Amino acid sequence: MLYGVDIGGTKIAFGVFDEHYHCLEASQHATPAHDYAAFLELVTGLVRSADQRLGGQGRVGVGFPGVLNADQRILAPNVPAIHGRDLLGDLRRRLKRPLHGDNDANCFLLSEYHGGAVAGSRLALGLTLGTGVGGALIHDGRLVNSRRGGSGEFGHGAIGAGLLTRYPDLPLFDCGCGRSACLEAYVSGTGLARLYRHCGGPERDGKAIVAAWQQGEAEAGRCLELYVEVLAAGLGALMTQLDPDALVLGGSLGEAPWLYDRLAARLPAYLMQGITPAPVCSPVFGGAGGVRGAALLAARPDSPFSMEA
Repeated sequence: MLYGVDIGGTKIAFGVFDEHYHCLEASQHATPAHDYAAFLELVTGLVRSADQRLGGQGRVGVGFPGVLNADQRILAPNVPAIHGRDLLGDLRRRLKRPLHGDNDANCFLLSEYHGGAVAGSRLALGLTLGTGVGGALIHDGRLVNSRRGGSGEFGHGAIGAGLLTRYPDLPLFDCGCGRSACLEAYVSGTGLARLYRHCGGPERDGKAIVAAWQQGEAEAGRCLELYVEVLAAGLGALMTQLDPDALVLGGSLGEAPWLYDRLAARLPAYLMQGITPAPVCSPVFGGAGGVRGAALLAARPDSPFSMEA
């Protein structure tokens, strides 16, 4: 059996998969965000409980929202309990088995590559649009990655001068990475709320902003038009620089059906003249993609991911 663990700032998703990557069990649990001992106890308890129910020792893969430093410690400021900790090593020692881990955006893209939205693509990009923005790149069935698992941080590229020329009053928002005007600061859920306030709206979260737009509110309409424009500019830059065969969006905003037609209409303005944009796909596995991708890590950590394999 394969176990996938997808760590988030507010919840941990756990899934049990068979050898064909079909989900047999799935559960969600509140993240002990500030208590490392409780965090380890929760994850090890989920794994051991599954072992008992299924009568064997499952293989474990973990997706985490961050990167590894030179000492293999996780840098994950959004989950203080594991920030600076040797999480993967501690879990291996507690569970007494091999354990494979990677950035959560990488796990998302692995899942969408293996039987999902970008299956068969030679070069595919993935972006997750949630509280932050995660990114991943896969080429010939393998993740393009560093030892730290931090490749593909597309959310921390700066918005372009062309966008600022079109929208000279666009604020240069500070980003959690310590810089300003990163793409994440505009197209994450937090960024959407910032854009809404810039357009004259009150303090609201993303779901409330979309609901206000659907009810015809002018400020919400201006905000979402600006949001799609910034996202199109960011994706256009990535397409120009990397020329992917396909791009898949994840996260709560990436699963929004209203987004895709609007993106398609705006992308050509941010590409070289005559270039056709790569397909921008909605995810096949949705919110379950990260935990499924973590299970894929456990199944074949050193092998290409392809439809034939």
